[in-house]
Amino acid sequence: MSLWDVVGRIGIPLIVVGGAVAAVFVATSEPPDRFSRPHGWQWAWVGLWLMTAGDAAFGDDRSSFERGWKGATALLVAVAVVVAARRHRRWRKHVRSTDDSTPAARPHRR
Repeated sequence: MSLWDVVGRIGIPLIVVGGAVAAVFVATSEPPDRFSRPHGWQWAWVGLWLMTAGDAAFGDDRSSFERGWKGATALLVAVAVVVAARRHRRWRKHVRSTDDSTPAARPHRR
């Protein structure tokens, strides 16, 4: 087995799954105000999820190792997006509720 075969069979899956783990870590540790909805390059996450989930679910001619790491990547990407979206939504609700309670937002009473 050549060096390139080893890199292709083990190195790339480790990098991809490690990147997905990093995405989950960033989604749980970064401030929720830094989250942005998918637009521009963020749609790449959707493409990555679709490709890996499809290969894991329907890749009949793929090895069980490849289907496994692609399934793990798809799951981790989905978890990262859901966690980031929920944290951002809760943060926006909190910001709106604190904006409503400021004196400038309340009507002036005499």
